[in-house]
Amino acid sequence: MILLALLLAAPSVADAERGFAAQAARDGQWAAFRAYAAPDAILYTPRKTLAAPALAHGAETAARLDWRPQRTLTSCDGTLAFSTGPWARSDGKTGVFDTIWRRDASGWRWIYDGGHDGDAAPTGPLEQDQAACPGPLGSVGAIAEALPDTPIRIAALTGGALANLVAASDGAMPVALRLGGVDAEGMSADRTLRWRINAVLGAKAGAHLLRVWSWDGRRYRLAVLDVTGTGA
Repeated sequence: MILLALLLAAPSVADAERGFAAQAARDGQWAAFRAYAAPDAILYTPRKTLAAPALAHGAETAARLDWRPQRTLTSCDGTLAFSTGPWARSDGKTGVFDTIWRRDASGWRWIYDGGHDGDAAPTGPLEQDQAACPGPLGSVGAIAEALPDTPIRIAALTGGALANLVAASDGAMPVALRLGGVDAEGMSADRTLRWRINAVLGAKAGAHLLRVWSWDGRRYRLAVLDVTGTGA
């Protein structure tokens, strides 16, 4: 009960996202990215790289970057989350971001940050979703991964019961993807939220697919499908 009370009292990932954006507006984009990054955070620039060395010499620009959370998805135990929403720069550029967050004793820290330029900005109030409690027991709910170079048909992933899917791409959503190895992955301590990034073969350098699965009480449902680096 004490642990549950602490989790309920902790700042939400939406609060962390707002604080992240507020620091960027106050101190500069890269200063905020450094302050909120986990030690093992990754970026694609365009290839996968550890964020710390990539951000160490990031030069601030005159253009101001603003963003806000539009939708969040958090594990039952509050240790892992996904957030997405619109961003806009003072030079007129716009897009959508997506971020994986992990919470520990130091608070929320981002472990992956990506997104897309030029997407239509979402509108409406913040949507906050949470995986079902309790988490899976034993080996229930294992996620089967396609073998490298095996095409995954996007249409099959986005149909039917996946009405709440967050789907994003650099351009038109591809019909199928050929996946390489796993670039990065993780899960919440209670296993109710899981994420994985695979390299996409036959595309631009750094092309990758982000997927997030949420436990619904009986099985994992694909909640996020984000394809980066395959657009024109």
